Amino acid sequence: MAYARAFLLLQLLLLSVHLWLVTAPHAAALSFSYNFSKPSDLNDSNLKYLGNATAFGDRINLTKAATTWSTGRVVYLQPVRLWDAGKRASFTTNFSFAISADNKYDRGDGMAFFIGPNSATTTMPSDANGAFLGLFNNLSNPSNDGSPPKTVGVEFDTHYNIGLDPPELASSPPDHIGIDTKNISSTYYQGLGGLDLSGTMSARVEYDGRSKAMSVNLWLANGRHWSLNGSVDLKAAGVPQDAYIGFSAATGDQFEDHQLLSWSFSSTDPSKMELRVIILIAAACVSLTGFVAALVYHILMQRQAQIEVPLPVARKFSYHELSVATKNFSEARKIGAGAFGKVYRGKLRDPRMAPVAVKMLTSENNEQTSKDYVTEIMTLGQISHRNIMKLVGWCSHGDKLLLVYELVTNKSLSEHLHTSERLLTWAERYKIVLGVGSAIEYLHTSSDQNPILHRDIKPSNVMLDDEFEAKLGDFGLVRHAPRQGSLKGTTIIGSLDYMDPVSINTNTTSPASDMYSFGVLLLEVATGQIPKVEAPGLSNALVNAVRKSYSKGAVVEMADARLEGNFDKSQMERVLVVGLLCVQQDRLERPGIREAVNFLSNPSHQIPEVIII
Repeated sequence: MAYARAFLLLQLLLLSVHLWLVTAPHAAALSFSYNFSKPSDLNDSNLKYLGNATAFGDRINLTKAATTWSTGRVVYLQPVRLWDAGKRASFTTNFSFAISADNKYDRGDGMAFFIGPNSATTTMPSDANGAFLGLFNNLSNPSNDGSPPKTVGVEFDTHYNIGLDPPELASSPPDHIGIDTKNISSTYYQGLGGLDLSGTMSARVEYDGRSKAMSVNLWLANGRHWSLNGSVDLKAAGVPQDAYIGFSAATGDQFEDHQLLSWSFSSTDPSKMELRVIILIAAACVSLTGFVAALVYHILMQRQAQIEVPLPVARKFSYHELSVATKNFSEARKIGAGAFGKVYRGKLRDPRMAPVAVKMLTSENNEQTSKDYVTEIMTLGQISHRNIMKLVGWCSHGDKLLLVYELVTNKSLSEHLHTSERLLTWAERYKIVLGVGSAIEYLHTSSDQNPILHRDIKPSNVMLDDEFEAKLGDFGLVRHAPRQGSLKGTTIIGSLDYMDPVSINTNTTSPASDMYSFGVLLLEVATGQIPKVEAPGLSNALVNAVRKSYSKGAVVEMADARLEGNFDKSQMERVLVVGLLCVQQDRLERPGIREAVNFLSNPSHQIPEVIII
């Protein structure tokens, strides 16, 4: 009876604390995701363009193209609350960007992500051109009044400025990343070892409000990875409680282009207490029934800690949230099913959150599966690429493992190729294969450690957005492969019609395995024909047909007849031949993804002859 009363008292106390948390006024966490290849994202009302920043095609130009002394910024108009009731928020932002110039040895000045005061949404700092990256006032100019705005920036600097940049970065190229607090001279910085900030790159900035630690990870266009860590007290730096975030860039005597391609951001709510804290408070209040409180605490903590993700790379959802969002995982909300589970359309209660795709994995939740699951979250949570499905969050509930992705509603490439009444044009198909190639290139080359293998590349795993931009998804359980050699002894997964025969015969996977699958996808997109393998070890009928046509010097005859000749012949031939190169029997003869993408996108790049055995 005493235990029963204790349970009742504990439940009432927990309910009271829960109601207080729900009803107490507080600023909610901030979360959004933009892919600027979508006009709707470029023109979103929450984005404010200042100075020379403009929406341009499939990206944001922060400075005026090929122009000296140009400055611009883009700002998100909803504030992020950084602290409340003594608790501090954490945040993570991912973005992809491009910096380019005609002369790589004489350019400047760079761009930056920033978090700053309300004035960031209305005006640019005065005389913030050139070395000041649109972040801070140039106080050496007598005409400037006042102090620089209370801003913290993460800079991607491409020009050396005497007195502002560290002397050891004076050698060419001086490109570096830095964390700036209150002024343009970086508190923390990292040179790039002689490499330069050029081409399409991606970055991730994480801030832990409790430890006041900021980390910056940068992936250069050539796949090299650089990181920078520092201790930053946003409050002490003068950044207001409700701050604004955005990007700025500037040119000086020399020019370069600064472009933002995608941007996502998520922060925690500093006013919310964690479940662990609530339970500890309840346990302390029910001191006479400490045994029961401890028991409840132990049970709840066991359930909560079945899966632990060491970094806040993606949001953790409760099972209840996802059940409500998917109408209790109803058949009416099911939008797909595969070897790894069922996928449901979800509408979260938070009106600022876009609809999501919730995947419930069918794998048995054992120790190894849990490790693989955490690896997948940690890997995909740190991926930011416009052609890869974004991982929004995760949920572990009892024996159920769930993953939450952005929802892409325009069906899969497979459906558009084979069942849709609307025929994909060649221009759309060519754009799609370049997008898939770009996604694979990012996976294989963006890590400074080991390539990330997809292991199930096929048209049904390529979703298309409203602008027919490719989004590679359904990663199964991803793996990191050695840079040299193959990953051995792994369970061979994937679809037989797209699977590398070498993987089947040797029980190994490698980047060349993904290249084989990509090659079959290229042939399918070009011909409109579905590949077919009758049984493991047998040849692929589509691959054989294209090889035969190529050996007769008539490979373009394999083009999808439904196109009725409405295609660029050179592009069609290029896609078919690169597809054949990727499916060569000898893995060593297959091109790497960077070379394959270059073959596809660069008409001046000569494609080698395919050896037909």
